[in-house]
Amino acid sequence: MHKSLYPSSRNRGFTLIELLVVVGIMAAMLSIAAVGIQNVDKGQATVAGLSQTQALMDEARSLAIGRGTRARLCIHADSSEEERNLSFMVVAYEEIERNAEGEETGRQWRVDSRGSSLPNGVYFHPDLSENASSQVSGLGTFGSNGTGVRFPGDRRSVRNPNYFYYEFNAEGLASEEGQNDPGAAFVLCRGVTGPGASQPRVIGNDVDGFIVWRNGRTSPIRDTSSISQ
Repeated sequence: MHKSLYPSSRNRGFTLIELLVVVGIMAAMLSIAAVGIQNVDKGQATVAGLSQTQALMDEARSLAIGRGTRARLCIHADSSEEERNLSFMVVAYEEIERNAEGEETGRQWRVDSRGSSLPNGVYFHPDLSENASSQVSGLGTFGSNGTGVRFPGDRRSVRNPNYFYYEFNAEGLASEEGQNDPGAAFVLCRGVTGPGASQPRVIGNDVDGFIVWRNGRTSPIRDTSSISQ
Protein backbone atom coordinates (compact mmCIF):
# COMPACT_ATOMS: atom_id res chain seq x y z
CA MET A 1 0.00 0.00 0.00
CA HIS A 2 1.38 3.36 -1.02
CA LYS A 3 1.24 6.36 1.32
CA SER A 4 -0.03 9.65 -0.04
CA LEU A 5 2.63 12.21 -0.89
CA TYR A 6 0.42 14.91 0.68
CA PRO A 7 -0.54 15.14 4.37
CA SER A 8 -4.16 14.56 5.22
CA SER A 9 -6.37 17.60 6.04
CA ARG A 10 -6.42 16.46 9.68
CA ASN A 11 -2.65 16.99 10.08
CA ARG A 12 -2.32 20.14 8.01
CA GLY A 13 -1.43 23.39 9.95
CA PHE A 14 -2.94 26.87 9.61
CA THR A 15 -2.41 28.73 6.40
CA LEU A 16 -0.89 32.21 6.41
CA ILE A 17 -4.28 33.79 5.67
CA GLU A 18 -5.89 31.95 8.59
CA LEU A 19 -3.11 33.11 10.95
CA LEU A 20 -3.51 36.69 9.79
CA VAL A 21 -7.27 36.53 10.42
CA VAL A 22 -6.71 35.18 13.95
CA VAL A 23 -4.11 37.85 14.70
CA GLY A 24 -6.47 40.54 13.42
CA ILE A 25 -9.31 39.30 15.61
CA MET A 26 -7.05 39.21 18.68
CA ALA A 27 -5.81 42.75 17.99
CA ALA A 28 -9.38 44.03 17.69
CA MET A 29 -10.40 42.33 20.95
CA LEU A 30 -7.38 43.77 22.76
CA SER A 31 -8.22 47.26 21.49
CA ILE A 32 -11.83 46.95 22.69
CA ALA A 33 -10.66 45.68 26.07
CA ALA A 34 -8.18 48.55 26.42
CA VAL A 35 -10.87 51.14 25.68
CA GLY A 36 -13.18 49.46 28.17
CA ILE A 37 -10.53 49.52 30.89
CA GLN A 38 -9.82 53.20 30.20
CA ASN A 39 -13.52 54.05 30.45
CA VAL A 40 -13.83 52.16 33.73
CA ASP A 41 -10.84 54.03 35.14
CA LYS A 42 -12.22 57.38 34.05
CA GLY A 43 -15.66 56.57 35.43
CA GLN A 44 -14.07 55.47 38.69
CA ALA A 45 -12.26 58.83 38.89
CA THR A 46 -15.60 60.66 38.75
CA VAL A 47 -17.10 58.35 41.38
CA ALA A 48 -14.04 58.85 43.59
CA GLY A 49 -14.45 62.61 43.21
CA LEU A 50 -18.08 62.40 44.34
CA SER A 51 -17.17 60.33 47.41
CA GLN A 52 -14.43 62.81 48.25
CA THR A 53 -16.83 65.75 47.94
CA GLN A 54 -19.54 64.09 50.04
CA ALA A 55 -16.98 63.54 52.80
CA LEU A 56 -16.05 67.22 52.68
CA MET A 57 -19.73 68.16 52.78
CA ASP A 58 -20.12 66.08 55.94
CA GLU A 59 -17.03 67.75 57.38
CA ALA A 60 -18.46 71.23 56.72
CA ARG A 61 -21.81 70.30 58.23
CA SER A 62 -20.19 68.84 61.36
CA LEU A 63 -18.00 71.94 61.69
CA ALA A 64 -21.04 74.22 61.51
CA ILE A 65 -22.84 72.27 64.22
CA GLY A 66 -19.75 71.89 66.42
CA ARG A 67 -18.85 75.59 66.32
CA GLY A 68 -22.40 76.89 66.26
CA THR A 69 -21.73 78.99 63.17
CA ARG A 70 -21.92 78.84 59.41
CA ALA A 71 -19.56 76.64 57.43
CA ARG A 72 -18.90 76.17 53.74
CA LEU A 73 -17.41 73.77 51.26
CA CYS A 74 -15.57 76.18 48.95
CA ILE A 75 -14.57 75.31 45.37
CA HIS A 76 -11.72 77.30 43.84
CA ALA A 77 -12.92 79.26 40.80
CA ASP A 78 -10.08 81.45 39.62
CA SER A 79 -9.48 80.83 35.92
CA SER A 80 -6.02 82.40 36.14
CA GLU A 81 -4.92 79.40 38.23
CA GLU A 82 -5.64 76.60 35.81
CA GLU A 83 -4.12 73.88 37.99
CA ARG A 84 -6.66 74.53 40.78
CA ASN A 85 -9.61 76.08 38.97
CA LEU A 86 -12.83 74.12 39.68
CA SER A 87 -10.89 71.22 41.18
CA PHE A 88 -9.45 72.44 44.51
CA MET A 89 -11.72 72.55 47.59
CA VAL A 90 -11.47 73.67 51.21
CA VAL A 91 -13.76 73.72 54.23
CA ALA A 92 -14.17 77.09 55.95
CA TYR A 93 -16.20 78.48 58.85
CA GLU A 94 -17.38 81.95 59.78
CA GLU A 95 -15.66 83.30 62.86
CA ILE A 96 -17.55 85.95 64.82
CA GLU A 97 -15.29 88.43 66.60
CA ARG A 98 -16.50 89.98 69.86
CA ASN A 99 -15.20 92.55 72.27
CA ALA A 100 -14.75 92.17 76.04
CA GLU A 101 -18.44 92.92 76.56
CA GLY A 102 -19.44 90.13 74.21
CA GLU A 103 -20.64 92.45 71.49
CA GLU A 104 -20.05 91.43 67.90
CA THR A 105 -17.33 93.49 66.27
CA GLY A 106 -16.83 91.67 62.99
CA ARG A 107 -16.96 88.46 60.99
CA GLN A 108 -14.51 86.67 58.73
CA TRP A 109 -14.16 83.29 57.08
CA ARG A 110 -11.35 81.02 58.19
CA VAL A 111 -10.17 77.88 56.41
CA ASP A 112 -10.33 74.73 58.54
CA SER A 113 -8.60 72.30 56.18
CA ARG A 114 -5.44 72.02 54.12
CA GLY A 115 -7.48 71.67 50.97
CA SER A 116 -8.23 68.74 48.71
CA SER A 117 -7.89 68.33 44.94
CA LEU A 118 -10.30 66.29 42.86
CA PRO A 119 -8.89 63.34 40.87
CA ASN A 120 -6.93 64.34 37.79
CA GLY A 121 -9.25 65.38 34.95
CA VAL A 122 -12.34 65.69 37.18
CA TYR A 123 -13.97 69.09 37.72
CA PHE A 124 -16.90 70.79 39.41
CA HIS A 125 -19.33 71.95 36.71
CA PRO A 126 -21.21 75.15 37.76
CA ASP A 127 -23.70 75.26 34.87
CA LEU A 128 -24.70 71.60 35.14
CA SER A 129 -24.98 71.91 38.93
CA GLU A 130 -27.30 74.89 38.56
CA ASN A 131 -29.27 73.06 35.86
CA ALA A 132 -29.70 70.03 38.12
CA SER A 133 -30.81 72.25 41.02
CA SER A 134 -33.46 73.94 38.87
CA GLN A 135 -35.05 70.60 38.01
CA VAL A 136 -35.95 69.81 41.63
CA SER A 137 -38.89 71.83 42.94
CA GLY A 138 -38.06 73.85 46.04
CA LEU A 139 -34.34 73.14 45.82
CA GLY A 140 -31.90 76.02 46.13
CA THR A 141 -28.51 76.34 44.47
CA PHE A 142 -24.89 76.88 45.41
CA GLY A 143 -23.43 80.27 46.27
CA SER A 144 -20.87 82.27 44.34
CA ASN A 145 -18.72 85.37 44.80
CA GLY A 146 -18.71 84.92 48.55
CA THR A 147 -16.74 87.04 50.97
CA GLY A 148 -13.03 86.37 50.82
CA VAL A 149 -11.50 83.05 51.81
CA ARG A 150 -7.74 82.60 51.63
CA PHE A 151 -7.17 79.21 50.08
CA PRO A 152 -4.05 77.32 51.18
CA GLY A 153 -1.28 78.10 48.73
CA ASP A 154 -2.84 81.31 47.46
CA ARG A 155 -0.17 83.61 46.13
CA ARG A 156 -2.25 86.67 46.82
CA SER A 157 -1.92 89.00 49.78
CA VAL A 158 -5.70 89.45 49.75
CA ARG A 159 -8.44 86.93 50.32
CA ASN A 160 -9.77 85.14 47.25
CA PRO A 161 -13.31 86.22 46.30
CA ASN A 162 -13.46 83.80 43.38
CA TYR A 163 -15.06 80.60 44.59
CA PHE A 164 -18.33 78.66 44.62
CA TYR A 165 -19.65 77.31 47.89
CA TYR A 166 -22.19 75.06 49.61
CA GLU A 167 -23.20 76.41 53.00
CA PHE A 168 -24.51 74.88 56.23
CA ASN A 169 -25.91 76.82 59.17
CA ALA A 170 -25.37 76.21 62.89
CA GLU A 171 -28.22 73.65 62.91
CA GLY A 172 -26.55 71.65 60.16
CA LEU A 173 -29.10 72.64 57.52
CA ALA A 174 -27.96 73.16 53.93
CA SER A 175 -29.22 76.70 53.79
CA GLU A 176 -27.36 79.86 52.85
CA GLU A 177 -28.06 82.92 54.98
CA GLY A 178 -30.84 84.92 53.36
CA GLN A 179 -31.79 82.15 50.92
CA ASN A 180 -35.37 80.86 51.01
CA ASP A 181 -34.88 77.53 49.23
CA PRO A 182 -32.54 75.09 51.03
CA GLY A 183 -30.30 72.45 49.49
CA ALA A 184 -28.54 72.32 46.14
CA ALA A 185 -27.26 69.94 43.47
CA PHE A 186 -23.57 69.18 42.97
CA VAL A 187 -22.33 67.89 39.59
CA LEU A 188 -18.86 66.71 38.58
CA CYS A 189 -17.59 65.82 35.14
CA ARG A 190 -14.56 64.34 33.50
CA GLY A 191 -13.25 67.09 31.28
CA VAL A 192 -10.61 69.65 30.47
CA THR A 193 -10.09 73.32 31.25
CA GLY A 194 -7.78 75.94 29.88
CA PRO A 195 -6.58 79.46 30.61
CA GLY A 196 -9.55 81.71 31.30
CA ALA A 197 -12.08 78.85 31.34
CA SER A 198 -15.12 79.45 33.55
CA GLN A 199 -16.58 75.99 32.84
CA PRO A 200 -14.91 72.65 32.11
CA ARG A 201 -15.45 71.04 28.73
CA VAL A 202 -17.07 67.65 29.30
CA ILE A 203 -15.36 64.61 27.76
CA GLY A 204 -17.41 61.64 26.72
CA ASN A 205 -20.55 62.74 28.56
CA ASP A 206 -18.96 61.49 31.79
CA VAL A 207 -21.15 63.39 34.26
CA ASP A 208 -22.30 62.45 37.76
CA GLY A 209 -23.62 64.18 40.83
CA PHE A 210 -25.76 64.23 43.94
CA ILE A 211 -28.39 66.33 45.71
CA VAL A 212 -27.68 67.98 49.06
CA TRP A 213 -31.04 68.13 50.83
CA ARG A 214 -32.19 70.60 53.48
CA ASN A 215 -31.10 68.35 56.35
CA GLY A 216 -27.60 68.07 54.88
CA ARG A 217 -28.01 64.48 53.69
CA THR A 218 -27.18 63.56 50.12
CA SER A 219 -28.62 61.29 47.45
CA PRO A 220 -27.28 60.47 43.96
CA ILE A 221 -28.74 61.96 40.80
CA ARG A 222 -30.17 58.90 39.09
CA ASP A 223 -30.60 60.32 35.59
CA THR A 224 -27.75 62.60 34.50
CA SER A 225 -28.78 62.62 30.84
CA SER A 226 -31.24 65.49 31.37
CA ILE A 227 -28.73 67.74 33.13
CA SER A 228 -25.88 67.22 30.67
CA GLN A 229 -27.68 68.86 27.76
